Amino acid sequence: MENIKDHIEERLWNFIKRNYNSENYSNAILDSTQFIGDIIREKSGLESDGNTLIGSAFGGSNPKIKLNKLKTESEKNIQKGIESILRGIYSAYRNPRSHSKIDDSESDAYEIILFINHLLKLIDKSKGKFSVDIFLDRVFDEDFVQNKKYSDLLVKEVPKGKIFEIAIEIFRKKENGKIHNLKYVWSSINKKLSKEEKGELIDLVSEELRYTNSCSSVIRCIALFENDWDKINEDARLRAENKLIKIIENSKKSYNGHTNESGSYVSWLTLIIDKSSFRDKIATSIFKSLESKDKDKQRFILDYFGHYIDELEKLLFPDSFIELFKTELGDGNSVIYSFVTENFKSEKKQELKDYIDNFVDASQTDELPF
Repeated sequence: MENIKDHIEERLWNFIKRNYNSENYSNAILDSTQFIGDIIREKSGLESDGNTLIGSAFGGSNPKIKLNKLKTESEKNIQKGIESILRGIYSAYRNPRSHSKIDDSESDAYEIILFINHLLKLIDKSKGKFSVDIFLDRVFDEDFVQNKKYSDLLVKEVPKGKIFEIAIEIFRKKENGKIHNLKYVWSSINKKLSKEEKGELIDLVSEELRYTNSCSSVIRCIALFENDWDKINEDARLRAENKLIKIIENSKKSYNGHTNESGSYVSWLTLIIDKSSFRDKIATSIFKSLESKDKDKQRFILDYFGHYIDELEKLLFPDSFIELFKTELGDGNSVIYSFVTENFKSEKKQELKDYIDNFVDASQTDELPF
């Protein structure tokens, strides 16, 4: 008899070969029916089994797996015929061998498994409910709706066995998508991942952050792994944080609200600042920007990091944000004045009360003719 391995798909052979090579032909037949069931579940997004699975996947006026366009009577008959054949596979081949001992010969196994391989090819050519490529197109869609409900609805369509594959593909293609869209989808996907799958993704992001020279890649990793940042390998995490900290002093926001490229990267540090191992370096870098007398730098720092000033004050030595603000208020700096009057709590304002009460906007006095 010819070697069955040469006549069936490699993936099917790999699934049945242990029992087939051991001449346990009945179990090899059972393996083949399990394999085609797994393929049907994966393609349909269903989790049922047996005739219930076949009916839900191939039956009805709008089946989840379409073997053709279902337009002509002939096409509809083919769909119904294959549905019936697959029901027969379970009734005639799987169920009897699951519930009683049948002594199948190699010839029996050869013929049955070859037939199942033929059905497998038909299913592979069919149009299923779920496609990884189509799903990714929706994630990277220009009309993606930026809210939790929409991303949850998208992810709900992903079969359980495809969730991890989707997560890997989104991570690999993260540079192609809008960062806020990716955050929504990633949050919805993350809830469905197992502990082991999350661990594999942590290893993946750690490896990327060890070597990437792209700030864009770093901020996307922060966006996706914000809640698990402290689980990323420490060497990779420190390198990524340091990459952004080095450009804090180049970050600016204009009077008209335009943030420069460095600033657009650095702003993502705020998501992980509470988990950062370099909070002292962040404090020192933002102090230098505030000390620079450059209002665009100061505006950027106060808009994005102002909320953390009190907390970071404890990490500065011998410098002090409060003492710096006193100097800037005394010099008539309107950017600092606006920040402390609008954002500082009453106890902090009290420390600056004399400087606030006696503030004179230098930009206004510079315009006077004397």
